[in-house]
Amino acid sequence: MLKLNVARALKLKGIDDVTSYLKKLGYQRTKAYNISNGRHRMVEMADLEHLCLHLRCTPNDLLEWTPTKPTDDMAEHPLQAIRRKDSAVALVELVQSLPVEDMAEVERFILERHKGQQPST
Repeated sequence: MLKLNVARALKLKGIDDVTSYLKKLGYQRTKAYNISNGRHRMVEMADLEHLCLHLRCTPNDLLEWTPTKPTDDMAEHPLQAIRRKDSAVALVELVQSLPVEDMAEVERFILERHKGQQPST
């Protein structure tokens, strides 16, 4: 089953209150709640684009695939690229638990990985 998982993308960015964040982006309360809880059955392309622009991501970052039947779970299928594991979310929690003095080293690593991009303040 293919579904929209905005909550995962926001948690990776350190945003825990998904519904409030979506309301700040202009979504009505009910729609924000449904999107944040994965209950949004259909997504309009304009909404998908809006979310991607604000989260600086692609639609693939917001989509998640879980095989409906075991026979659908083919190792080489391109949908495997959006089959999610929670390890990235656990990484965010780990970084958040680091002592402040260790954050400079984490920042250096990230900046080196992204070829010297400066963090926005």
